[in-house]
Amino acid sequence: MKLETALASTDFRAVLERGDILFFPSGGFEIPAGVRTALMGATQDARSFHKNIAYKPHIDQVSGLVDRTESETVRPAMREYSRCAIEFMKRILPDYARTWKVDYASFRSIEEKGRELPLTKRNDLLHVDAFPTRPVFGDLILRCFTNVNPEQSRGWMTSDPFANLGPQQAANAGLALYSNAADSALNKIRRALTKRLARAGIPVVDRSPYDAFMLHFHDWLKGNREYQEKCPKYWFSLPPGSTWLVFTDMVPHAVLGGRLAFEQTVIVSRECLEDPMRAPSAILERIAGRVLTV
Repeated sequence: MKLETALASTDFRAVLERGDILFFPSGGFEIPAGVRTALMGATQDARSFHKNIAYKPHIDQVSGLVDRTESETVRPAMREYSRCAIEFMKRILPDYARTWKVDYASFRSIEEKGRELPLTKRNDLLHVDAFPTRPVFGDLILRCFTNVNPEQSRGWMTSDPFANLGPQQAANAGLALYSNAADSALNKIRRALTKRLARAGIPVVDRSPYDAFMLHFHDWLKGNREYQEKCPKYWFSLPPGSTWLVFTDMVPHAVLGGRLAFEQTVIVSRECLEDPMRAPSAILERIAGRVLTV
């Protein structure tokens, strides 16, 4: 697991898919000064259910602010950051961009070191990402981060990627329960009902067995003291002005310190990978011996 400077390689997909961090020490793209100014003064809601100030591009809305009247300033700033980040990612990863789905952007304004959050929401424990309300059905979560703090580096810790993690820990975490449930009559009825309700406009979440397991695995890793203490660890200090990209469902990661960072997420199709067999969903399906993503 390493930090690979983008200037040293143009094979960006290969860097990301082997579980490394694609690093741009000078930022890679320009964030307008007005965006920085608008966000630096925003007052984030520090309660645990608002981990960050979030921007939802598909509905042009922000959440996570103490004062909702600030949204008139924050929303256009986040919209512009999201646009800049997406254009940058399209430029360096055109093969992914052809079919990816643009997800949320966020601004992380609160100091991570010592932040009080419930165990399953803590950022300082190693975990792989999974979204409770936005299942990916076997596709991958690619995130682009930029440290806009002018003085402080952002502290990250990672561990060995999913190619190692899955075979070592998935069975211990109970993959068989999710795999066996996939073919049960009860699960098929539940999935059919969920899809019908969703088509009717009722806000329910239809998850594949893969998504259900990854949500569980996210929490299981955070609560597994042996894994947290004994797994391989790699530390990185990401300096002011730098940008980095990583598949956060492929790479276990934790944020140990820092504040003032932007982030943009896209969901990358498993089939667009240079090697689709490196996707966490493909790894889990090989272990389980069955399809988990439908």
